[in-house]
Amino acid sequence: MDITRFNLANPWRLNKKWDVPNIPRTATDIIAKWIDEPEILILLGARQVGKTSILYQLIDKLLKTESADNIYYFNLDIAGFKDFVSDTGKLLRFINVDEQCQKYVFIDEIQRLPNPGKFIKGIYDLRLKIKFILTGSSSLEIKSKTTESLTGRKQVFKIFPLSFLEYMSAFTNINQEKININNYDLYLDILNENLCDYMLFGGYPAVALSKTIEKKLFRLEEIYNSYIEKDIAGFLRIENIDAFKKLIVFLSAQQGNLVNINELTNSLNLHRETVVKYIRFLKETFVINETAPFFTNPRTELTKMKKIFFVDSGIRNFAVNGFGQLDIRADKGQILEGIVANFLLNQISKNKKLNYWRTKSGAEVDFILSNTLTHSCFEVKSKKLENIIVPRSLRSFIEKHKPELAFLLNNNLWANQIINKTQIHAVPSSVFLLNQNIQLI
Repeated sequence: MDITRFNLANPWRLNKKWDVPNIPRTATDIIAKWIDEPEILILLGARQVGKTSILYQLIDKLLKTESADNIYYFNLDIAGFKDFVSDTGKLLRFINVDEQCQKYVFIDEIQRLPNPGKFIKGIYDLRLKIKFILTGSSSLEIKSKTTESLTGRKQVFKIFPLSFLEYMSAFTNINQEKININNYDLYLDILNENLCDYMLFGGYPAVALSKTIEKKLFRLEEIYNSYIEKDIAGFLRIENIDAFKKLIVFLSAQQGNLVNINELTNSLNLHRETVVKYIRFLKETFVINETAPFFTNPRTELTKMKKIFFVDSGIRNFAVNGFGQLDIRADKGQILEGIVANFLLNQISKNKKLNYWRTKSGAEVDFILSNTLTHSCFEVKSKKLENIIVPRSLRSFIEKHKPELAFLLNNNLWANQIINKTQIHAVPSSVFLLNQNIQLI
């Protein structure tokens, strides 16, 4: 290994100044609580979503209590690092494992190793005083290269683009602690203005930090093309790239609608199995999420067709070349619904599910959050409300399923009402979205 390259990637070891990414990430604080636990920590997320920045923030936290000599960082995209890390013997000798001294090893892009699972299991089972914190850009790639069972040896964290809270923290001093039902109107204009930008360009850190629209679009294009070239053409080796791109465009345009696989198959002139496979690839590479229908009566409620939402609104808008003024766009509600979907999916714990509800007669509620005992429902509106008006479909769901809570997300109104023992909360979407954004799996 080239020691000069290693030192350049580890400036703290030479007591040199280095730039710590200053966008507050909720994930950093959550993952830091696991540093003293035995499991290997793995951060999974799309390329350029901020995983390396989170590693740097974790290193900066460690340097407050640990010696710089005990902290090592390897980026496997740097020439020579992959072969060096692959040789466990060389790696352990370089780290100079000491039974008395805890070492911390950060490895970026672990999927570059021939068998990441074997590496993780082998290191873990040695029971050395080494804490490994790893990142990966494709859960599909890691799974395909992993032949070892890692149950009980790891904790995996999914890292997403900036949440709206993180976005606001980066550019304003507004946070959830400042705002309540009595003062929210003081902040609403700036919240809604920032939400519009977030809806258009998404939460990829490099895009959010860009000062001009031209640069935002340039960086979105770079992220999109990098994904197509490296994940799709490179690792997955999909030959029909044009069909794959068309699928992304179709799904972008249909965000929030029922996904008809047969319709996509005919439009793309592909086999059904290929379309299903492509959609799975999009999900496993952190481009899309999906929700299934909520039902208790298959005779009257939909049971199979899913809805798809893009993880980042900027990527979704880039796919359809849609960056026009939101107030005059027909898809404004679709964009906001996608942001709320991802917010809810990233919040839910293991014992809860996120679904949508639709009857065969057409009644529909955007989101149902449920576990075995209770459920809450969410209706997303991009317009202003003067008072709480419960849509007929939502009222129908309340009467039939008796949820504890129902939320009317809207542009401006914060108010409460009770219908049939269900608490109805109208909340501005920009206020509702000021929350955490990290999921531990």
